[in-house]
Amino acid sequence: MTARFDPDIFDLIPHREPMLLINHIVNLNAQRSETLVLIDEQTPFIAAHGVPAWIGLEYMGQTAALIAGYQEQQGLCEPHLGFLMGSRKYASNVDYFALHKTVRVVCEEGALVGNSLANFNCTISDAKSANVLATASLSVFRKPLNKSTELS
Repeated sequence: MTARFDPDIFDLIPHREPMLLINHIVNLNAQRSETLVLIDEQTPFIAAHGVPAWIGLEYMGQTAALIAGYQEQQGLCEPHLGFLMGSRKYASNVDYFALHKTVRVVCEEGALVGNSLANFNCTISDAKSANVLATASLSVFRKPLNKSTELS
């Protein structure tokens, strides 16, 4: 892993720098995604002590979005936009994701209601120690793409 970003990410989600926050795909299938986030001086939102823990919600959202990108790539779902509607029980055991650490983000699709609402159970842990740093359940609205919907 010498490149800052896994090039496969660019094929699966529309996020780009400076708002692409996940760095590497560890594992990905139609129900589960796992990524690594490098916390260093180049990381967006870096502060003196690291990245504020509330940014973990976006780490989770981008990791969950990989699942939809994979499903679309495999022909398992139609193209759509994903909107984070909210999270239940975002709990963090830290105030900051520490500088010079790597965190592992795991998201599992928990439920899909029709084709429009998805739920993901997510965890952020220290990549070395496996200590859990944050957990949440995300609710995502899936808006189908059609001729009047465009990505800009």
